[in-house]
Amino acid sequence: MAMSHSTGTPTAEEAERIVAAKVGPCMACLALVTADLLAPELVVIGCDYNHAKSGNVRRGHMFGYALCAWHHRRHPLEGNTFAWMRAIYGPSLLDGSRVFHETYGSDDELIEQQTYVIEQRRAA
Repeated sequence: MAMSHSTGTPTAEEAERIVAAKVGPCMACLALVTADLLAPELVVIGCDYNHAKSGNVRRGHMFGYALCAWHHRRHPLEGNTFAWMRAIYGPSLLDGSRVFHETYGSDDELIEQQTYVIEQRRAA
């Protein structure tokens, strides 16, 4: 049985956003760079697409942003320990949404940042 989601099949525009976001960079990594807490060369490129939720229901395909495997699923980057990842990259979404959003910004802020990154890439 195929897994279904509350958001249904993405439209062409939504699919384009998802693909563009997954290229990277990770929005949580970028938030750390902006706060001078992570060296720019450590930002992860190649990401998952995190759909923002409201009341545990996905808000829609346009309401999402890129997260690396660590920030989205708490999977350490190859060759690194959980302790090292947490010390360098901070909490994962799986550590709880409150600590995640306190560290990196609200879903709306991360969505806005993602939109900006996509727009800048298109303009380049």
